[in-house]
Amino acid sequence: MIGAQRLTKKFGKKQVLQELSFSFGEGIYGLVGPNGAGKTTFLRCLIGVYPPTAGRVLYNGAPVGRKNDVTRHLGYLPQKFGIYPELTVWEAMEYLCVIKGVPKAARKKQIEQKLEQVNLLARRDSRVGALSGGMVRRLGLAGALVGDSPLLILDEPTAGLDPEERMRFKNIIRSLGGERTVILSTHIMEDVEALCQQIVIVNQGRVIAAGSPKEIASLADGMTYEIPEGETVPEKAVVSKITEHDGQRFCRVVTTAPCSGTPVLPTVEDGYIGAVEGIVHVEKTGLLL
Repeated sequence: MIGAQRLTKKFGKKQVLQELSFSFGEGIYGLVGPNGAGKTTFLRCLIGVYPPTAGRVLYNGAPVGRKNDVTRHLGYLPQKFGIYPELTVWEAMEYLCVIKGVPKAARKKQIEQKLEQVNLLARRDSRVGALSGGMVRRLGLAGALVGDSPLLILDEPTAGLDPEERMRFKNIIRSLGGERTVILSTHIMEDVEALCQQIVIVNQGRVIAAGSPKEIASLADGMTYEIPEGETVPEKAVVSKITEHDGQRFCRVVTTAPCSGTPVLPTVEDGYIGAVEGIVHVEKTGLLL
């Protein structure tokens, strides 16, 4: 549906994207990578906020531009969603409907449906400025859903939310997909593993690997161990997390070096860490783009 061909983006002398190529079809995609990897820049190039320095963006097979304006088919929740705090929730949704070109006759039904979907209909008369941070994020998602756009881009939608709000948000996102493309950019691997059919790893301005959660986890096959906390970790190992079993704590590590730890099945996070840290030779896995 939407994708990039040899996409390059520079800000002055700083090159953020380096001939990045990838195409997104239907389903829910997780876009992941370290801070500064180029995820947000990539998304903003896809939707036309940033013009590419080189390369191009295609939507439904045609270059994005005035004759093929992707914004008419887009629902977008940016990292920092902001709207006039003095508006009520209902007024904010009306404003977003106008921006997205929803016909006046369809607005009331659309607003009710989307507010119900994000569990905010009961707060329709509340001022936006009086909502909690999680409620504002849900309002932003409701606005992105207005118009039933075939392309939905969510940039760090659960960042800063408490566990209850994160769970609520994940349940909403899980219900999306179907015949649309959903791109979820996040650094929370637990959310990606729970929600996404495909995972795209970006590092240093390039897509370095992509595949299903099972395929991404398999990048660290035979390289993932648990070592009792306090024991020596191999020099070339990267600690992915600290786990606890039966009251004992362990370092979970990814390494190709000899390791005295207990081999364990890798998770998506292990595969991701192996890829971005250069432990995994992605070109040998078939997941290199």
